[in-house]
Amino acid sequence: MVRLAWALRGLGLKVSVKLPQGQAPDPGDGAVRAVTLGVVDLPGVEQSVSAARQYVAELLTNAGHTEVEDAVLLVSEVVTNAVVHPCSGRPGGVVTVEVTDTGRHMVCVEVIDDGSPSVPVPRLPEEDEDALALGGRGLWLVDAIAESWGVRQVEKGRVAVWMHISTSAKPGE
Repeated sequence: MVRLAWALRGLGLKVSVKLPQGQAPDPGDGAVRAVTLGVVDLPGVEQSVSAARQYVAELLTNAGHTEVEDAVLLVSEVVTNAVVHPCSGRPGGVVTVEVTDTGRHMVCVEVIDDGSPSVPVPRLPEEDEDALALGGRGLWLVDAIAESWGVRQVEKGRVAVWMHISTSAKPGE
């Protein structure tokens, strides 16, 4: 985590990290309480995409999750959208990534941007679009891979895309 913090600071990024103290079972029903693993504010620039990937991979690995590839891929896609489409990509824009361990090999990742004139929706490529073109598939991948996901308004016009992502192997893998 120290190596990552230095890398993020080297990019001039504001970092706020919370590490879990362990998951405490709820004494009433045996449910596992959610634990915030970390929160980071990144500038709305392309370099933040790789920083977000590294941040999420390291947080999840340090918390004992072994299957982190889906989470890393989806964070990459949504942070890319956040720096390309909404107001976060403007000078001074911010993208916030929050990772919460919800227990039972599941995490919730929220990517919060500075807002956009339209609500993010998944789309498939148009028929005349190059099937191998880069871009345009981010939320489609989120919809295909995440257990559940959605969009919500947060403070001061900011918009959060949240994703519940499995961090355990799928049957047959």
